[in-house]
Amino acid sequence: MGKWTGLKPPSAEGWLGRQSIALLILLVAVGVVYSNSFDNEFLFDDLETIVELHRPGSGPFQQLEALLGGRSAYRPVRSASYAMDYAISGLDPWGYHLTNTALHGLSAICVYLIARTLFASPLPALLAALLFAVHPIQTESVTYLSGRRDVLSGLFVLIGFYSFLRYRQSRRVRDLVLTILLCPLAFFTKESGIILPLLCLGYDVVSRIKRSGPDGEVSGIRAIWSAASTAVREGRWFYLPAGVLTGALAFYVLFLVRGTSQRAWHGGSLEMTLLTMARVFLRYLALLLFPMTLNADYSYNAFSITTSWADPTAWLAVAIWGGLGVAWYRLLLQRPPVAFGGLWFLIALLPVSQIIPHHDLMAEHFLYVPSVGFALLVAGLLEPVLSRPRPSAAIATACILVLSLLAVRTVVRNADWKDELTLWSKTVQTAPESARARNNLGAAYLRRGQFNQAEEQLAAAVAIQPDLTVARGNLGKLLMDRGDLVRAEEELEKALAGRSRETIPRLWLGAVYLKQGKATEAEAQFQQALTHPRSAAYAHNNLGVLLANRDQPAEAEAAFREALRLMPDLLEAKDNLRRLSTRQEISVLKNRDRK
Repeated sequence: MGKWTGLKPPSAEGWLGRQSIALLILLVAVGVVYSNSFDNEFLFDDLETIVELHRPGSGPFQQLEALLGGRSAYRPVRSASYAMDYAISGLDPWGYHLTNTALHGLSAICVYLIARTLFASPLPALLAALLFAVHPIQTESVTYLSGRRDVLSGLFVLIGFYSFLRYRQSRRVRDLVLTILLCPLAFFTKESGIILPLLCLGYDVVSRIKRSGPDGEVSGIRAIWSAASTAVREGRWFYLPAGVLTGALAFYVLFLVRGTSQRAWHGGSLEMTLLTMARVFLRYLALLLFPMTLNADYSYNAFSITTSWADPTAWLAVAIWGGLGVAWYRLLLQRPPVAFGGLWFLIALLPVSQIIPHHDLMAEHFLYVPSVGFALLVAGLLEPVLSRPRPSAAIATACILVLSLLAVRTVVRNADWKDELTLWSKTVQTAPESARARNNLGAAYLRRGQFNQAEEQLAAAVAIQPDLTVARGNLGKLLMDRGDLVRAEEELEKALAGRSRETIPRLWLGAVYLKQGKATEAEAQFQQALTHPRSAAYAHNNLGVLLANRDQPAEAEAAFREALRLMPDLLEAKDNLRRLSTRQEISVLKNRDRK
């Protein structure tokens, strides 16, 4: 087999012809399937990454400080995009949903342009782009506003890769420069954007595979090795700076920000992690092929971890991947564009393969960029029948039917993300052994004052995972609100055992101590919470209450004002400051009366 030469730029058709219609179809499809998500509320991480960052009353300098510091610092591009949304729609979620949907539409266009470059016919390219655009696996990235990290980073990766394809066709340096510039943009939106140079290298290798030479047929292994050597040698002026940049970015996230709480291997060892990931990757493939049961949480017990060499499901997954690997190798030597889709899928999963442990074992939003490879693979397999002058009516009908079913599933799934109670009720129904989902549902009930339902879910979360700090903390808060201070103290102390950096349960424990008349113990908890930026405002407010009870009005006022400086919209501090002022005024009037 000769060199893969069936590449052509999509501009050959002209923007006023079929290509314009294809892009319009993509944008309409994305707009239709995500139109019912615009009324959805802020959920889960949205409260920290959006609402707290742009809380009412904070000025532009405070927002800039929040953008460049704290948890958002290692994903500043995503945070900057939220700031632009805030300028348009404030804290009304519709503006953020509109941006997510628009970015996803642009990503779908990029998938079409990439596929149109790889395939000889427009229909397979349109199929790949539509499959990516309407697939329900994307809802966690597009409908969930914190999924902006995946959508925006994915868009940068897709634009960068398409620019690289254009460079390979035209040799225009500006296209290559654009690819290099998009690497850090993708990375500082989400760390998985680091894969862009690897995708380029994968394309370069696949596109250079030649099975025939001057001496006849060349073995497959030798052909691949020769292609890889040639790609690296000829592209050294791109891969050398790209490699240095990638190394610097990897050092940044691994040693400077370390955006994960996971320190140990899943399953206790690298071997168990790899066996677990064989099962995880197989689940990813199953979700792409049959996305009926979707889940917002795959944490503790929602997806079991392999901990033994005797796990039959792990070895079954390994065997299946072995068979798929053999099939892919044959495809690589016979139909490189199709095989490149499979290679894209695996390369894009590398950052979430747990080789570097992360606290999220798996998540559906991890598939945003890998799903592009899946779409290219499916479209490539169907290319021979779709590229005919008159494609089979049966094949076309089947494609339309599958895309329609996927679109309907996406619309239905959008409704699951309506609000926190809907989302976590659905998640508990889907994964009843998920401790985190139980806790989140319990917390949602707690915020609504539905104490019985909250206690049922929080107790279940603690039963599933006894060391889940946040669940014990929420259970302690519930008991405190009910007035059961003894049990509340017990639960909150368990939540904090050996966890000096926890803040919210510490504030609640201090409040319990204060209600029990243990002022010294309460003050110690509040003082410790002052050292953490996320809880400092609340800690100052609680200290103000303590000082007011000690009849130290000046010190209490200073504490309330400091709380409001840190969080201008903290209603508790405003109310406490008003009560303190009223109390001081009454005290002054009483003193005058006595005189």
